[in-house]
Amino acid sequence: MKKVILSISAMLLSVVGFAQANVSNVDQWGALNGALVVQVGNENDSDVFQLGVLNISVVAQDGGFNEADTDQIGLLNISTVSQEGNGNQAYVGQLGAFNFASTSQIGESNNAATIQLGALNTASTIQEGNDNNALTVQVLAGNNSEISQEGEFNGAAVFQLGFANDALTVQNGTGNISGTIQLGFLNEAQTWQTGESNAALTIQLGDSHSSVISQNGYANGAIVFQSN
Repeated sequence: MKKVILSISAMLLSVVGFAQANVSNVDQWGALNGALVVQVGNENDSDVFQLGVLNISVVAQDGGFNEADTDQIGLLNISTVSQEGNGNQAYVGQLGAFNFASTSQIGESNNAATIQLGALNTASTIQEGNDNNALTVQVLAGNNSEISQEGEFNGAAVFQLGFANDALTVQNGTGNISGTIQLGFLNEAQTWQTGESNAALTIQLGDSHSSVISQNGYANGAIVFQSN
């Protein structure tokens, strides 16, 4: 009987230990690449792939069931991902040189993806709350994007193709949606949303355009199209 009890106890401990295990995979090809992964909690998952020289990836996960995937190919790309809470998902893909991406998630079930193809692009995503979604895509060089979301069910997307474009998106509230498309160079777009169910779209084609959208309240809608 004693042996049976010990066997059952061992099995339960094994199951509990397996259920709470964090998982980290780091795959490095090249020279002088660096990766730091810190996981505290249960069932967190991190995957880092680096191909090239001097790429740097930092992942910090505190909570449960968070997932972070980082792919870096090229020279001196830098990525940082910080997740605090449960069920957050983050992806960073960098192909090129001297790109920088920062993702910070605090809450539950937030999703963020950053894709950088080129050089000297900078992207920052900050999510505080639950069920927020953010996407940043940068192609060519010197583009900058900042997305800040505080609340629930907000969605933001930024697509930049060109050189030295700048986009700022700030959302506070619930269910706000923002989209920014910049094709060209030296364009600047800002979107500020406070409240609920506001929607904004900015499209800039060409160079040196400037746009600011500020929405406060409920279910406001704005579209800005600029071309030259």
